Amino acid sequence: MEIIYQIAPPPRAWPMLWSRALKREHPMTLRKPAPLAAGLLLTLSAGCHRDAAPSPESLARAACRYGPGDPAEKTLADTWSGSKIPIDHFVMVMQENRTFDHYFSSLTVPGQTVDGALADAGNPDPRSTTPGQTLSRFHQPSYCFDNPAEEWAQVHAEVDDGGMDGFTAQNAASDPVNDPAGLRAMGYYDESDLPFYYALARAFAISDRHFAAVLANTFPNRLYYMAGTSYGVVDDSVPSTTDPAGQPYPNLFTELDAAGVDWRFYADSNPTLLILLATYLQDESHVQPVSQFYVDADAGTLPPVSFVEGVDGLGGASPNEDPPADPQVGQAMVAQIVRAVMASPQWPSTAMFFTYDEQGGFYDHVPPRPACAPDDIAPKSGSSLGGFGETGLRVPLIAISPYAKRGYVSHVPTEHTGLLRMLEARFDLPAMTRRDANAEPPFDLFDFEHPDLQIPALPAADIDMDKLSECQLAFPPQGATRR
Repeated sequence: MEIIYQIAPPPRAWPMLWSRALKREHPMTLRKPAPLAAGLLLTLSAGCHRDAAPSPESLARAACRYGPGDPAEKTLADTWSGSKIPIDHFVMVMQENRTFDHYFSSLTVPGQTVDGALADAGNPDPRSTTPGQTLSRFHQPSYCFDNPAEEWAQVHAEVDDGGMDGFTAQNAASDPVNDPAGLRAMGYYDESDLPFYYALARAFAISDRHFAAVLANTFPNRLYYMAGTSYGVVDDSVPSTTDPAGQPYPNLFTELDAAGVDWRFYADSNPTLLILLATYLQDESHVQPVSQFYVDADAGTLPPVSFVEGVDGLGGASPNEDPPADPQVGQAMVAQIVRAVMASPQWPSTAMFFTYDEQGGFYDHVPPRPACAPDDIAPKSGSSLGGFGETGLRVPLIAISPYAKRGYVSHVPTEHTGLLRMLEARFDLPAMTRRDANAEPPFDLFDFEHPDLQIPALPAADIDMDKLSECQLAFPPQGATRR
């Protein structure tokens, strides 16, 4: 259940946020605020039960009252923290550049509702001079094509203050020769293309209200995922990670080190840990090849925190799913990771999170949500488009664990720093920014009191070799291209 509250004082952004809410195609949680005060429209979920008043902690999180250094036992006193979370091992798998509607708009789960875009939802035809001419979504027959428009300015224009009607125009402008209608943004896949992903979503718990952290591309979203802020970065540039006095800002890995919690970053080339260059150079021994992940999972020696990443830069055959990558290659890699986790002796105490870093320029019908600005650092460029007080677009998030609710779809809003906050909560790490301090962990995906150790039957993650060959021919390897 989602409960809508008003929190005063009203922010300057209220008129824009309200107009976004009014434009939603499927207003699942929209309620017009009472006229007594124009407070910020917020959804309070964690710590709330049907017909129950919100807890002081959930009200404080919604109003962004917590900050750096605050422990989870304080900010999440109404939920779970520390050893109350019966998970000792986390496996974090973040793929690249796909929205929820792009992959899961046609998902059905027995007994659950899924908020996917209508098959005929559309965007204006950028080639037309006649108002009202639209281009509808379509089942994408191709498994590989050039990257859609995904940069800071482009995504803001695609969102269009909540209208979600700028995708075709931005994609047409970014590639007028190969995609003059901007149609690549409107294509979607379904279960015939991604049978393992659909079965995985039905077997465990998926969220249809998980959002990327920021309306930008890979590096900013990965930084929020690992540090709770992008340090003002809105593009794929490496940030300065020291404050004006020259002191290093904290990130997840430095905090794990300080707490004596072991971690490993399994990647075969160009791990995104390189974005935090000083940490990478200091902790390079924590970076291991992906093959070692399978050895460690089989031996039951995975550390408390594992990040696993697919190779980038293989063009149409890149397993990280960053376009032009064939998504079935990434699906096969994720399937192998899932099976290794479920077969591991550590399975009874493990949770795997599977998500995507950012929207990648693909259409989604749900506007971004308000979020707490992480700090006082302004965007390094494009600040006229706004700051960091809202999320990115929806991306898939699936929890795989004996404690994950089986066959469940969560509608509780979360974003990438909620994953970070769950790790902080479990291992007693302090918050690093205002964003992660006030983030809602994805607790709704779990039932910590009733684990189910059964291994569900999942289909093979086959690759259509004819389509893969076409993708490899059209998009040969070109080196690291994470965007």
